[in-house]
Amino acid sequence: MNGFANRRRSNKTRWMAWLALFLCACCAPAGADCPRLLMFDGVDYRTQINPEQAAYWGRTVGVQGFFVNNAMAYWQVDVGTDPGSALWQALRRFQTLYAQYGVTDNFIKVALYKGHDWHDADQNAAVVEHFAHAAALARYAGLKGIALDLEPHQPAWGAGAGGPELAATVEQTGRAIGEAMHQAYPDMTLIVLPDVLLEAQRDRMFEQKLEAGMQWLAGRPNRLSNGGYGLAVPFVRGLLSVPWKHVVLATEQTYNGHIIPSMRQAEQQYAALLDAVPVKPEDFSVAPGLWPLGLSYGDKSGRKNPDEFERRLREAFGLAERYVWIYGKGSAWQTDGPYGKGPVAADFRQYVDAIHRVRMACAANGLP
Repeated sequence: MNGFANRRRSNKTRWMAWLALFLCACCAPAGADCPRLLMFDGVDYRTQINPEQAAYWGRTVGVQGFFVNNAMAYWQVDVGTDPGSALWQALRRFQTLYAQYGVTDNFIKVALYKGHDWHDADQNAAVVEHFAHAAALARYAGLKGIALDLEPHQPAWGAGAGGPELAATVEQTGRAIGEAMHQAYPDMTLIVLPDVLLEAQRDRMFEQKLEAGMQWLAGRPNRLSNGGYGLAVPFVRGLLSVPWKHVVLATEQTYNGHIIPSMRQAEQQYAALLDAVPVKPEDFSVAPGLWPLGLSYGDKSGRKNPDEFERRLREAFGLAERYVWIYGKGSAWQTDGPYGKGPVAADFRQYVDAIHRVRMACAANGLP
């Protein structure tokens, strides 16, 4: 029986045990494995390629990996197949250097900054090839895998991209993308974000409220302006119908919400989805996300105070199996960084100290 099925059987027991650990302030035995800490945004592999920058992120800040921007920024980008190309060599240099400073678990982040038309068979075939090439690049460069950000910045899961009548096509293409990446890099870890099952549910609730005559919602920013997440559900069902070694759902619900119920809900919903597919990942886990710094790309102030961040980080480390991640909001974690000029927050050092305390506690005692 695969690892995912084993965890399904012990799901209730495990969550009760975790809850008891927190309520009783107990710790796991010394030497227990700790999750790795990743960051979304922050680094630029093209310009921050020197020991000082690598030491800053790995030793000063204390992160252990990145969702790396600008390698395959969006689906229409083809990274090619030439290991001698400037891109392939630059990403390999980045991984080799940063790994020396503890930043080992890096992922090519692919986003939906441009839309996709599911009616177009040529577009569907092209993105399958593009993802295969990206996985081959990740393998060559020594990265852990691909982080697939499915938030639609342009219509990709509805509106002009297609409707429910294309669900079968979308699922088939999702499976083809998964199979292509898996063939190119069989041992890769796939990260998927956000929780598209939850986002699709929210879309339906929003539509129902509008249909019920709650016109006051019309004055708010329309969450369906880019078509919503409807087709993302069959896409993910197809994408995960592959014998992946590791799949990680990077949830955003833990930015502000309660971490335990948010993770539990996500695990249960994806378990139900995977029960319905013929082939399953060998391992599936949920990675809680935190957003402590960065009110905007220009304002790097705290969203959570340092004490609250440390408390939530400790809780996340106690629950996560593989990864915890931080949404970096551009360059909120670096003065004059590549995605936002200006100084960091005045109390920035307290956030960095919190990371080191939590990581040290976990290394010494297991669950912090």
